[in-house]
Amino acid sequence: MNQVNPTSVNLITGPLGSGKTTFIRHLLSQKPRAENWVLLVNEFGSVGIDGAILGEDSTVQSIQLPGGCICCTAKNELQQTLTEIIKIHQPNRILIEPTGLGEPDTLADILQAKTFLDVIQLQTIFAVLDCASVGLQDIQNLTIMQNLLTMADVVILNKQDLASVEQIETLKHYCEALYPPKQATLTCQNGKVASYWLNAKHTDTTAVKQSSLELSHHQHNLTTSNNKGVMLPYEPTRFNQPVERLYKNQLGIQSIGFIFANNVTFDWKQLYSLFQSLNKTEYFQGVIRAKGVLKVGAPWMLFQWVNEQASREYISYRRDSRLELLIESPAPFKFQEFEMQLKACIL
Repeated sequence: MNQVNPTSVNLITGPLGSGKTTFIRHLLSQKPRAENWVLLVNEFGSVGIDGAILGEDSTVQSIQLPGGCICCTAKNELQQTLTEIIKIHQPNRILIEPTGLGEPDTLADILQAKTFLDVIQLQTIFAVLDCASVGLQDIQNLTIMQNLLTMADVVILNKQDLASVEQIETLKHYCEALYPPKQATLTCQNGKVASYWLNAKHTDTTAVKQSSLELSHHQHNLTTSNNKGVMLPYEPTRFNQPVERLYKNQLGIQSIGFIFANNVTFDWKQLYSLFQSLNKTEYFQGVIRAKGVLKVGAPWMLFQWVNEQASREYISYRRDSRLELLIESPAPFKFQEFEMQLKACIL
């Protein structure tokens, strides 16, 4: 599949009834005449109603993948279909609408696989929500909803005309505090969002360039660890993998952060045990909060330590592994001991 310019691909995700189809119709109405777009619709049922609705635009090639979720049972079919679409139609852009049951992290992995490395450029992933009917509790209780929002670059709070100001503001504040940070949280009616939001680069890519973390053996053990040249308050441990350290001490709080490349894998049990030991041993006193998103095999996990309690859960983040602690200043926290135990967690 050799071509001069890679095909831009966007995912339009969201639960059933959120207004994805209306949003896509509005995007199609803004398509530049000179560009060739292909719409790939995946419906869990076999009838293909959304595909029929969206196929009314004769200037856009519409292709349906009914009868199975492309995130699981139809993955191979998706790969084959994308290969054929690019070869036959040579589109400038492909819009993919997965079933409302879809998992965008799996799709992002497929689109950024080696097969499509120079062929596809994954751009903005959208998560469309019906802000009149989806509440904060729904999001917090449903892993699928959390996955949609975690992977999204832009969150669209649709049907604002049917929602109260309180509903909109609650969801907006929640989305603006998400990690990784969203490029935008937009409110709209009838899916009316400007098409320029299509062009943002997907920020949660698994194809992260290693160069930003490939520090030399000397560099990644220097005590200077941030742009301002702030010195670490301890002699850092030598890791076998490149690690970027970020340290601040201000307003009576120390912040120490670690960033590892996405090919570094951790033992989740040892990590969880390390989190559980915070403020419970003589080494790790004074911790206020700890949080990390770390690769523990194929998935990543979110580890948190808040109010003297450790927790863990799966997360759809795929960029790198990062960990941060907030510690009282001064405090009898043994940074070197923590680094040695963190190093022992790496497989």
